[in-house]
Amino acid sequence: MLNTLKLNSLQDRRVYIRLVILYKIAGGMVPAVDPDEYLTSKPQRRTVKVKTYSDFTSSNILDRHLTNNSRAFKIPSAQTNQF
Repeated sequence: MLNTLKLNSLQDRRVYIRLVILYKIAGGMVPAVDPDEYLTSKPQRRTVKVKTYSDFTSSNILDRHLTNNSRAFKIPSAQTNQF
């Protein structure tokens, strides 16, 4: 039935909708949810380092490339009681 209607699986549709909602909340497009209270920014610390060898010279664009993602958010930890 999914093939005849050309629909993605329910799991894929749920992931897509979650990403759309996160994008809208982060962009301030949802007036009911304040992004400053709901989302916590993650510090920008990730760097990409390429291995270097003494007998090889690389002209790769990733050399000394700093990756900063200003749209990264902390994922809150969940706590549940296990029985």
